[in-house]
Amino acid sequence: MSKYINDGFTRVAWVTTIASKTAPTTLELGAGVDITGFLTKEGLVTPANQNMVNQGTLATTFDAQGVGTWGSAPIELTGYRDNVDDDAYEAFSYGDDGYLVIRRGLAATTAWTASQKVEVWPASSHQPLNQPPATNENAKFKVVLAATEEPALAATVA
Repeated sequence: MSKYINDGFTRVAWVTTIASKTAPTTLELGAGVDITGFLTKEGLVTPANQNMVNQGTLATTFDAQGVGTWGSAPIELTGYRDNVDDDAYEAFSYGDDGYLVIRRGLAATTAWTASQKVEVWPASSHQPLNQPPATNENAKFKVVLAATEEPALAATVA
């Protein structure tokens, strides 16, 4: 097993059209907006909710649980504004539907190629909003995406 850090080994794109979320093509991914270089180091937050179902009965003192639903939380992206190429901020508009595609474990600069594993999150965008200014910080924005259906967490690029 080879461990990796996220910094420099994560690629993120906003893609408007994908025919199959389990097998996005290199052409579809290449047509998306690569927002990797705009996101802050903590600027990619995908839903991590894992809910449990109570299954305990009066016949026992043990509070048994079973696996329940997952997901449900919004996807949050925090990025830097850029006064020359503001691609990430401009990629999102209120109510736009698309796909957030995340590739982990390969250099961020590696091109999309067939057989790579990616996460494909069908989503609807909220309005990107500027974040409050702070001393000695670059200008930032935040956009929240609604996960509109179950993502393909182990999609294979075609």
